[in-house]
Amino acid sequence: MWKREFGASYYKSYDFLLTVLIVLTIVGLIAGRATIFTVIGLFAAYFIAYTVFDKRIKKNIILKNPKHMIRLFPGETDTLYFELENRSIYPTINGRFSFQTDSAIQSNEFSENVNQYWMRYHVPSSLIKRGKTLISLPIEANHRGTARIRNISYTFPHLFNFDKVDLHFVPFFKTEVIVYPTPKYVKGVESVFEITPGSHPINFSPFEDIQDRMGTRDYQYDDSFQRINWKASAKTQNLQTNVYEKVIDVSYVFIVNIGTNYDGVNLAQYNENLENILSYTAYLCKYATEKGFPFEVFINARKPGKEPFHHLPEGEGQTQFAKALEMLARIHRQSMIIPFDQMLHRVGKRLVKPQSIIVIGDVFSKEGQIIESWTHIQKNISHVQSFGEKGGILIPWENSTWKNAE
Repeated sequence: MWKREFGASYYKSYDFLLTVLIVLTIVGLIAGRATIFTVIGLFAAYFIAYTVFDKRIKKNIILKNPKHMIRLFPGETDTLYFELENRSIYPTINGRFSFQTDSAIQSNEFSENVNQYWMRYHVPSSLIKRGKTLISLPIEANHRGTARIRNISYTFPHLFNFDKVDLHFVPFFKTEVIVYPTPKYVKGVESVFEITPGSHPINFSPFEDIQDRMGTRDYQYDDSFQRINWKASAKTQNLQTNVYEKVIDVSYVFIVNIGTNYDGVNLAQYNENLENILSYTAYLCKYATEKGFPFEVFINARKPGKEPFHHLPEGEGQTQFAKALEMLARIHRQSMIIPFDQMLHRVGKRLVKPQSIIVIGDVFSKEGQIIESWTHIQKNISHVQSFGEKGGILIPWENSTWKNAE
């Protein structure tokens, strides 16, 4: 669990003790005095305790490492816990527990600013013998992203020579903090969806689910003969018509471009509007979840695998929303980006049915032409236009300004 490091004077102290013990043993054998052998016994006991302490120090201190995930929105608070167990008969006094986190979280206690990406913490802590010590650190979510606990170490004075001992935690620490993006309002999303046969119940729709019969009503002259319920008609002595649940397919496809224009050499460049883009996407996912609409998300942040971009398959409900927020949180502010047009080519092959497509992020001429080619099947394409911190507005694709983009 630990990699052990000693201070500079440790080996000098060890060599000194060993040398003194050897010299005293030789003198005692020559002089034959009982007093000298008493001193030798004391030195030997001290040396043995010194050696045993050094050998077992890595095994006696245990840091509990259960898998744990903390989920927050910016501004929310929680507490990080570290449980240390000392199985030794010796306590550790004036120790210091240190670790490093990403800047997505912060604490005003025991902190040391390293740079804009990392924070270092040093928490004073002593461990009682044969007991457990719980270290707690209150944290606040600073901005969207993820925070791992890295470079964990425990430093304390050596019990027998008062030099410092550094224990560096070797395994991967399994606690992670995920900070979700703050949803930012997108005006106009309420009116955008494609009416097609599906499974979403609605009061008025030209489509019905013939597997979901709601009841019967009196026959009308314009009703289809196939809709007559003969059993109900025989019971009431009047012709009865089956009534089915009216349904539509309200499904969204969110296509997100986190890059900006590229020159073919440097590929896609970092988009300074990244946080707003992801916040708009979070709002759209939230809206779809609240309405009970299924949705899927494509983001052109590069990732390893057969599918080189981030993709959340279609789903609905709170579970889908949680997956979407986590995916958005894991997009690093300096992520490698694949060209937007390459992702659009792959996405276009998946669009086999009419859906409501919403594009978030910059769209330039090359990408715009690809999306334009979808319009013979996809009649409901929209583009989110950004107003920065004030939010975004959803405009129909035909009114988008992509044709004027360089």
